[in-house]
Amino acid sequence: MATSHKSIRIAFIGLGSRGLKTLSLMLPLEGVEVVALCDLAHANVEDAWQLVADHDVLVCEGREAYKEVCRSEGIDLVYICSDWTSHTPIAVEAMRAGKHVAVEVPAALTLADIRLLQDTARQTGRLCFMLENVCFEQQVLETIAAIRRGEIGEVVHAEGCYYHHLDDRWSPWRLDINRRQRGDLYPTHELGPICQALDIGRTDRLETLVCMDSAPLSGPRVYESAMGTTAADFQNGDHTTTLIRTARGRTILLKHDVITRQPYERQLTFIGTEGRITLNDMGRASHEAMTIAMNRHLIDCLRMGHTPAISTADMATWCAAIPLSQESIARGFAPVAFPDFYI
Repeated sequence: MATSHKSIRIAFIGLGSRGLKTLSLMLPLEGVEVVALCDLAHANVEDAWQLVADHDVLVCEGREAYKEVCRSEGIDLVYICSDWTSHTPIAVEAMRAGKHVAVEVPAALTLADIRLLQDTARQTGRLCFMLENVCFEQQVLETIAAIRRGEIGEVVHAEGCYYHHLDDRWSPWRLDINRRQRGDLYPTHELGPICQALDIGRTDRLETLVCMDSAPLSGPRVYESAMGTTAADFQNGDHTTTLIRTARGRTILLKHDVITRQPYERQLTFIGTEGRITLNDMGRASHEAMTIAMNRHLIDCLRMGHTPAISTADMATWCAAIPLSQESIARGFAPVAFPDFYI
């Protein structure tokens, strides 16, 4: 997968609030050298530059600047924290230029882009790692280990919810995606850990998905408040529910709501033949801690040539819930088949 390095030379593309915070967490890690910064906005590049002012880094800004970064020499890893719609073209450009990529969630929004990412990774032999940090939260890791040890018997059902009223934290591009599209647009915080606990892609696979959404009652109000203009055509429902059945007959329930005014909650439940485990984070978990653990894992894998805990096929499978949920809704909440990205 990767050759060993004394240090991993990283280019950051996307330096908004998420990218800037991740950059600050990455800099202290052993075996890391930040060598390039890139963003659309001059102000974002300036903010990032303040963190690395004593380093010799390539600095690029503008809509097409990512291409210059991806094609530059002396870069091992392109770390992508830009808006969702730009993830795939940047990642593909980087892999074709011989770089590994780490891309924020969701890595891709359509089945065509998901397949393009996977095919490009295969063709180039480069790593395409999705930055799903919830999979590296300590209590999640402990729960997955307990399930794999058989502590609750055979898991027959798993549930996950992501309730996060974004309020004044909406980015215009993210709000616009919700205005234009229905479906579960952000499923991987729940689905990733569930798939790892259920050994999806190894001893089981996701087989069938059904999705249903509520009416978009709050979306137009949220859009008008954030954007200062009306959106009578707002599409995404206030609450989206997705049900998945695996090839071995286990079921997964996902619940997504970033619109309504309710407390933050990220919940995972596993029901087994011999017991039950429930994790309920009401905002207490440290986002920084799990991001640091994830980055440490990624950097160590690249330095030592190890296989990361999240494969490209995992990325493809977890992201596929987005377009499949949209397809199910568009077909009148009909069942749709999951592609097998592991073959």
